Amino acid sequence: MLQKANGSCYLVRMTDAYEIRRANLRKLMASWGGPTSLAVKLGHSNGSYLAQLAGPHPSREVSERTARQIEEALTLPGGYLDQLHPGKDHPLDDAVLALCIRAVTASVKDAKVKVSPERFADLVALAYDHSAAAGGVDEKFINRLVRLLK
Repeated sequence: MLQKANGSCYLVRMTDAYEIRRANLRKLMASWGGPTSLAVKLGHSNGSYLAQLAGPHPSREVSERTARQIEEALTLPGGYLDQLHPGKDHPLDDAVLALCIRAVTASVKDAKVKVSPERFADLVALAYDHSAAAGGVDEKFINRLVRLLK
């Protein structure tokens, strides 16, 4: 759901942090060959703990502390498990992408800056990536990016 306030559009997340972490943990388990293989890498003797977190019928939430421990053990960037990663399970959000394109277009026009199509695409990609972390399209962030081009 999209909401507009103070000139900025915000994406109200329908999925909470626990569900995002669980989805990312499931991807990690698949890439490591299952819960047991990943559990061994994380220092557990078997995969039952990971099955409780992200198995077919999870009984525990992936807490902040647990997420950071997993990221550290796998040398993933901090906050990796908290972010949506576009792909099969998390496709691009067309509505947010459209808002990013409109916001970048308006910012470039307001700043009277000429940008190549490649640079424009980079700006939109940065705006889209930032929108996932910020919880919505951040027009102030986009304006700062465009000002860097002057």
